[in-house]
Amino acid sequence: MVENDNLHQDDLMVIATWMYYRDALTHQQIAEELSLSRVAVTRLLQKARRHGLVQFKITQPLPLHYDLSQQLIKTFDIQKVIIVKTLGSRDETLDAVGRAAAEHMKEVLCQDCRLGFGWSTTVSRMAPYLEKPETPVNVIINELVGSMLGQKYPYSISTRVAETVEGVLEPLPVPVIVNNQKTYQALMEEPLIRTALTNASKCDIAFVGLGDTGPESTMIKTGYLTPEQMDDLKQKGAVGDILLRYYDLDGQQILTPLDPNIISLEWEQILRIPYTVALASSLSKVDTILGALQGGIINCLVSDTQTIQQVLKRYTDIPADPT
Repeated sequence: MVENDNLHQDDLMVIATWMYYRDALTHQQIAEELSLSRVAVTRLLQKARRHGLVQFKITQPLPLHYDLSQQLIKTFDIQKVIIVKTLGSRDETLDAVGRAAAEHMKEVLCQDCRLGFGWSTTVSRMAPYLEKPETPVNVIINELVGSMLGQKYPYSISTRVAETVEGVLEPLPVPVIVNNQKTYQALMEEPLIRTALTNASKCDIAFVGLGDTGPESTMIKTGYLTPEQMDDLKQKGAVGDILLRYYDLDGQQILTPLDPNIISLEWEQILRIPYTVALASSLSKVDTILGALQGGIINCLVSDTQTIQQVLKRYTDIPADPT
């Protein structure tokens, strides 16, 4: 035991610091050795940190995916970001995104909740990784947008989710876009369809994709939009869509001639969903993701390192508003 009566406070601070950081003694052991209280030892160590007596050097950088996620959270005030490593091929990366989203679904799945799903090439990648909950939950699954009737692309996973979690599926078996207002109104008069849309708007959690406006977008590949129609949307400022509702780089809705004939949640209904998880991975979706982040449209983003690096670069390259 060291007699501390003749020791200066600065000496005590140095001795306590060496004991703690070099000799790996506990606060209690240092207190006994120096005839101090544990509180006094804690204060000495805190003072040592403040005065620069102790300096830390971390020899490894933060993992890229964690660093990027923290940058997004701080920059855009988004609730959660999940970033996977960009892999050798687009398919591998999309699978990694799908796996991460499926794991997150297990984390957020709760008793008596409504899960909503929009059809999406990226969201569909969750399917192989869905797992039955360890504890049974009472879940209702809602489709948030009309179906791609007659299409060969298996973009909807709502049925697969309902089977896996043993939940109740409330489908929306209508086309996502109809030809005219007369058809739209006729469909909306059907009680089952009206109820399905109403219930979809009550979802607690939604998993959706973010559609881009490029030539390889799902809407063009499936024939729902022509390249000319997509060009017109881009002329209006559209950078992407969420559940077929288009928005600009600031995340503000872009009204289009298609809106009256789209069977999907309305823009305001989308914004009212408590927790929206967006899956988006591709350099073609940089502006699409940035618009969703700037508009606060989503609460959680699942993406990959390369895509998010470009999103952050794009954000810093945008000229500041002179006003």
